[in-house]
Amino acid sequence: MKAIFDVGADDGMNGILFAFKNPKIKVFSFEPIRGSKKKIKANLKKVSTFFDIKIKNYEIINTAVSNYNGYTTFYETHYKVASSLLEPKQKKKLDKFWTQTKDLLKQTEIKGLKTKKSYKVKVIKLETFCKKKSIELIHYLHVDAQGHDLKVIEGLGKYKKYLLQGVAEACKNRKLTIYKNEKSFYELNKSLKKWGFVVNFVEDVQRGSGYNNVYFKCKKKHFSHDNKNSFKIPNNRLGRMFRRIFLNKTNFKDFFYLWIWKFRKVYS
Repeated sequence: MKAIFDVGADDGMNGILFAFKNPKIKVFSFEPIRGSKKKIKANLKKVSTFFDIKIKNYEIINTAVSNYNGYTTFYETHYKVASSLLEPKQKKKLDKFWTQTKDLLKQTEIKGLKTKKSYKVKVIKLETFCKKKSIELIHYLHVDAQGHDLKVIEGLGKYKKYLLQGVAEACKNRKLTIYKNEKSFYELNKSLKKWGFVVNFVEDVQRGSGYNNVYFKCKKKHFSHDNKNSFKIPNNRLGRMFRRIFLNKTNFKDFFYLWIWKFRKVYS
C-alpha cells in the first residue's frame, strides 16, 4: 500500500486536502485529542457534500504518535492546537520573546498554552503501523506534533527509507522552546541528514513566529520517477477554500471553482 501520513491532524484540514487531491493514495490522519474524531468526520462530510463525492481514501485514527508503543499522558491546552505529548513550560520559564511581546498572536498563544486537562492516550510508532498496514511507500509525511515532531519521524524506524518527502515543525532555537524536553531546528536538521534526507525549504509557521516549517525530501535515487511525481501537494488557494467549507462560509469563487472542477472531471 502507498500512503500519506498526517500526524497532528487538528480539525482534519491537511489530511482531507491530501485525500481530495490524491484519490489513489490512502491518507492516514492521527489526532489524540478527545472528541477530535467526531469533529474531523463532520468536516470530511462537509467537503464530500460540497463536491458531491465520497472520499474513500481517508482514515482518522484517534491515537498519538511517537518513537514507542504504549500509553502516556497527553496535555490538552486551552489553545487546542498547542496540545502535546510534551508538558508546556510555565510562563515564568518561557523566554522573553514570548512573555514580553506586544504581538497579539503571540500573547494569545502563550495565554492558551496552559494545560486545560491531561489524560492517558494510546501511543504508536509509525514503524509498527506501517508493518500492520503493509505500507510499501510513504509519499508524504505531514507532522505538526507540537514539539514532538522529531520523535514522530524517528518512530518510522526502517520505514524512513520508504519516505519520499515531508514537512515538520521545529522551534528556531532551544531558547525559544515552549515545551519541556522539546527539540529545536538544530536537532531536527541534524537527525534528518543522518537519516538520508535533505532540507530543501524552511519558512516561518507564521510571520514573526519562533517556529519554522521544515520541508525535507529523500536524497536517494532508488525511487521511480512515477512514484516521485504521483503525489500532488494542494495549493494555498484550495486550502483557503476548504477552510471556508469547514466554517460554512463558501462564496461565489468557491462555486466557480466547483464548476471548473466538475467540468475537468467530466472531460478528463
